[in-house]
Amino acid sequence: MNNLNSRATRAIVASVSLLAIIAIGIPWVDEYFRLRSEARELRAMDGQFRLVQNNQQRLRELEHRISTDLVSHLNRSIDPEKSQEVRSTLIAIIRDAGGRLRSLEISKGRVRPWAIENDDPREESPPQYSDESDYILHTHEIELRIDGSLEKVTQILQGIAKQGWYMTTNSMVMMPTEGDLPVVASEMRLIVFGLSPKPIEDEDEDEFARHPRGIRHFY
Repeated sequence: MNNLNSRATRAIVASVSLLAIIAIGIPWVDEYFRLRSEARELRAMDGQFRLVQNNQQRLRELEHRISTDLVSHLNRSIDPEKSQEVRSTLIAIIRDAGGRLRSLEISKGRVRPWAIENDDPREESPPQYSDESDYILHTHEIELRIDGSLEKVTQILQGIAKQGWYMTTNSMVMMPTEGDLPVVASEMRLIVFGLSPKPIEDEDEDEFARHPRGIRHFY
């Protein structure tokens, strides 16, 4: 009988202990899984934060590269506003090299649309089947005649090349001059190019161009 009571007592104590463990343990288990879920979310947020930081760094590098390329383009691009600067630069190059300037002419220039793809600034018109971009192409022809020793003329040509302008040589002739001194004369035609944003057309002016004398068609 005592053994039976003892077993019953132990069973009751065990049951009570189990209930106590369950009652106390369940909230801790819930807390454990909650913290585990939050830890996963934090790790995911940390990965996203690192990704954002990396993207921001790449964006800053790209902005710096674009800014540098833009400054380089502006320095190399020749438009009507920079033609006088080109003239002054050429005169300074010739003077510093010790050569003699015989004549210098810079044309007023031509303007045409610049195509989005496969355009060549040396051509008088853009590609036939390419859409126009938001830029226009400026083309100026430079006629330059100089003379001096071969060394000085070579130094002048090197000085022009170092400017890095968007430029091509249309023609160049070098010939000896009359006299005892070893002096050569050089005549060249240079073509310089530049891109600038296409001007924004005024809607009223565009409408007037399509319907002159104030006559408008209504449809």
